[in-house]
Amino acid sequence: MDMDVTEIDGPLTHIRLTGRLDSPGVDRIEIKFTAAVVSRGRSVVVDLSGVDFLASMGIRMFIATARALHLKGSKMVLFGATDAVFSVLEHVALDQIIPIAATEAEAIERLRG
Repeated sequence: MDMDVTEIDGPLTHIRLTGRLDSPGVDRIEIKFTAAVVSRGRSVVVDLSGVDFLASMGIRMFIATARALHLKGSKMVLFGATDAVFSVLEHVALDQIIPIAATEAEAIERLRG
């Protein structure tokens, strides 16, 4: 599992995840992910286009991070999920907790709008 962090115009952070968000993948990035997102207290868009598998550990990481951001007055939007990953997100109704967008532009608009 790999993670790239980029700052976007305004108070936004862009995170691109690549690999498998299974137990070993989450173990590898969870502390870095949480530190990159929550410690900054900035709203974040998370690019899932490079994630080819999403397990319950990955879902838990997203929920915990979104809740921590909410306490700081910030938000997280997921975007770019492949069909397989989107199917998992849809099945667990994650969009009831974290907004899910198709594209980066749509994700940014949800944060700013």
